[in-house]
Amino acid sequence: MTKKNITIDFFLIGAARCGTTTLYNYLNNCDDIFLPSVKEPNFFSDVDSPKKEDYKLPVSGEKHHAKIINDVNVYNMLYADALQAQLKGDTSPSYVWDTNVAKKLFTHNPEAKIIISLRHPVDRAYSHYIMNHYTGVDNKNTFEEALKAPINSIWGSCNQYLEMGLYYNQVKAYFDVFPKEQIKILIYEDWINNLELEIKGLFEFLGLAVIDSIFDKTVDSNKITPVKKKALLNMLRQNKIKGAIKSVVSQDRIDALKAYFFNDNSKEIKKIDPQLRKELSKNFKQDIIKLSELTGVNFISKWR
Repeated sequence: MTKKNITIDFFLIGAARCGTTTLYNYLNNCDDIFLPSVKEPNFFSDVDSPKKEDYKLPVSGEKHHAKIINDVNVYNMLYADALQAQLKGDTSPSYVWDTNVAKKLFTHNPEAKIIISLRHPVDRAYSHYIMNHYTGVDNKNTFEEALKAPINSIWGSCNQYLEMGLYYNQVKAYFDVFPKEQIKILIYEDWINNLELEIKGLFEFLGLAVIDSIFDKTVDSNKITPVKKKALLNMLRQNKIKGAIKSVVSQDRIDALKAYFFNDNSKEIKKIDPQLRKELSKNFKQDIIKLSELTGVNFISKWR
């Protein structure tokens, strides 16, 4: 007997490095919302990953940051424990980058609500590079070197740092198919500095009342931590070695060992050079003007 496909009520579609992990965790604190243990299923997007474990089936009861799920039955199973009254969400940032996804989501549920968090494009780009560098997928020692490197378009290790901050066409794909009343634009710089007010606004958009207790629970963000012994860590990250370790050690234990042996809490992440930020920002001027006109949000004044 074929089971009926689940219907997703809202999609938090990105952008990458714009706080989607923090938003996922706040949304997940609400009993009226069901989010799967796979934060980024990537079911509706046509993306790849260099990590073999991303293609393996999710382990029941275990949290996964990202998977590449292509089987509708596997996707449906992510929501097997959802209650009928709960809003079901999918929080995959690849959905804004892959502009073909908008029509797929509309076909899936034309009444779905779309949430898009956007950050100053240069700050987003730099944060993306720093993440890739410290997770071993970009071996360039400086941001400037990384911007000159050959393009790698594989989603799980993508180095199209500046291109991903050209938001206009990505966001327009959603405004072309969804009514604007069903789209919520969040400005990263606003909600990160005025968290409770912005999160309450997000819950209101979803038609939910906010219970203050959601702010009492610890919420993790996808924070980048400097690492030491980077060469050894990158060796251990190779697919064969990583797979062997994961076959005998739980993910929680791996995370604890990594934090103990490799995290370097004595260092701070180096900030982008202000002059470089200023020069790179010029590349986005026209895109930001069009984005402001499209969304009705004054990004021109927000992103200086």
